[in-house]
Amino acid sequence: MLPHLPPYLTWFVAAIVILLLIWLAWRRPNRRHLIWRVAASIVAGASLVCLLFPPTYQKAIDPATAILLTENYNQDTLNTLVEHTNASPLLFSYKAKASRGATPVPDLYTLRQQQPGLQTIHLLGQGLETQQLEALKGLQLVPHLNTAPAGIYALHWPESVKAGEALVVAGRFKGTSTKATLYLQAAGTLQDSTAMAGDSSTTFKLRFIPKQKGLFVYNILSKEEEHPDTIGQIPVLVEEPTALRVLLLAAAPLFEFRFLKDYLAQQQHQVAIRTSVSKDISQSEWLNMPQTSLEKLTPALLQKFDIVITEPELLQKLTQAERTALQKAVSESGLGVLTIAGEQINRSSATSFFTSFGARRVGQQDTRTTRASWATLQATLTALPFAFVKDDAVSAIVEDQNGLLLAAGRKAGWGTVAVTAIPQTFQWQLESKQSTYNSYWAHVLSAVARKEVKESFWQLLPSRIPKPNQPLTLAYTNYALAGASGVPAATILSLADSSKANPSFAQDAMQPERFTTTFWPRQSGWHKAEAPEAEPYYFYVQDTTSWKFADLQAKQEAVAAFIAQQHVVSAATPLAYTKETIPLIWFFCLFVMSSGFLWLEEKL
Repeated sequence: MLPHLPPYLTWFVAAIVILLLIWLAWRRPNRRHLIWRVAASIVAGASLVCLLFPPTYQKAIDPATAILLTENYNQDTLNTLVEHTNASPLLFSYKAKASRGATPVPDLYTLRQQQPGLQTIHLLGQGLETQQLEALKGLQLVPHLNTAPAGIYALHWPESVKAGEALVVAGRFKGTSTKATLYLQAAGTLQDSTAMAGDSSTTFKLRFIPKQKGLFVYNILSKEEEHPDTIGQIPVLVEEPTALRVLLLAAAPLFEFRFLKDYLAQQQHQVAIRTSVSKDISQSEWLNMPQTSLEKLTPALLQKFDIVITEPELLQKLTQAERTALQKAVSESGLGVLTIAGEQINRSSATSFFTSFGARRVGQQDTRTTRASWATLQATLTALPFAFVKDDAVSAIVEDQNGLLLAAGRKAGWGTVAVTAIPQTFQWQLESKQSTYNSYWAHVLSAVARKEVKESFWQLLPSRIPKPNQPLTLAYTNYALAGASGVPAATILSLADSSKANPSFAQDAMQPERFTTTFWPRQSGWHKAEAPEAEPYYFYVQDTTSWKFADLQAKQEAVAAFIAQQHVVSAATPLAYTKETIPLIWFFCLFVMSSGFLWLEEKL
């Protein structure tokens, strides 16, 4: 390719070449295809000159606007954005495959240095992390980010569970044209699965009951067309079951309370039971705990228990002072109260604090047989012909196969009150279904009993999935240090290689009992955070390949936060112009076709 010539000289040379070719075509004796030979001569001459002296045109460029391509950007979005701009924006790629002549940039600070006139950046692809966005402060950011990809795009599970309680992994899944199945794998065995419909977005739950305490890592697998793939890990701390202090109050001797008392004692719970045998006469029994008077319910007595299990008839027999003491123990001290309905749902105003749940009749008989579900199990049982009404304040504890509530609870101050329409569960024991009985009562007790209040505890902020070489925020709360001016001394230990870090904490100005630090994990695996007067806190750093949606979600949240804080007013910037060379491939193709025609036509 020769240097560019002035336009008039280029066309002068082109004219001479074209006239020469036309003259050669005209002087041939054979006059057939003369018009086609002349046209081909003109095209061949013009294209040859354009190949030797490429023509250019002026292209308008907006030096204040740029498009930044990040990972997995959408090509259609890029094309639409470029085609709908009056002046071409600058085009750059960051950790993404370049397209349409995009200039790769090693980091965003370099971009700012090389393009000091930038005012607006259109961001395409997955987005940027918080620390990467720091380089773009002072610029107006316009997002064109990807939507949620196919697969799991939202996920939640508890950090810890008690041994014998259900671990529930819940999330949302976006399907494709191919049906998929999700599995929960523990100890190399598939424990639960759920089939996901194709071309739809739906919720899912996977359940498993761990039996042993310790630190465990379970796996979520996805299987499409016989191709299983591990898509992420579920780290869980399984703790020793908490020994509860249970008070049983029965209006008459019942098998249900007798079997429940024995079961609770076998599980090492502290149990006290008061059973009315006649007017003003009751029997008391204590298991795994010292004897104390149960004749009257007083604030001092109720403070010794975590949950009271009773029935409507006994609640009505209580004196007003006892009901008031029980109500205050719930609302002010966090006590849980479970009422087992006997023959019907009690609606007495005297006991409304404990039993005022909306209910509707779902059967004409005195009882109904239904299929109930809770945690990870389902079982057939006999229930009252009523179902509790769901609302924002009422939470489901046990449901039937139609989603109707058989047992429901609601918060009442610091504590919980609950009612169950399942009057008899001891039948499971008589039928040798001990595991069903154990699971049911472990689930119900966990939902209703007094929650443990900790003076000091750790939190992972935000509650997203940690990964190596990405910052995470740890918060340590200690109410005993609320008035102190010093900060706690804490260490973070990697259980994989025993490496330690001693991060510095900053005290929250609005919450003086709270301290935060930023930690950069270097490798995946379990980590332990320790501080004086606090239980060790275990958290798991995932592999870089796990939970791809978490990276996308974190970047999009960072971009949204950045945009919410930006206050940039773009100033008017004059357009710049650059010379662009017309692609030579077009002239080459025209030259080949026209000269080929001239050669072939002469031979024929």
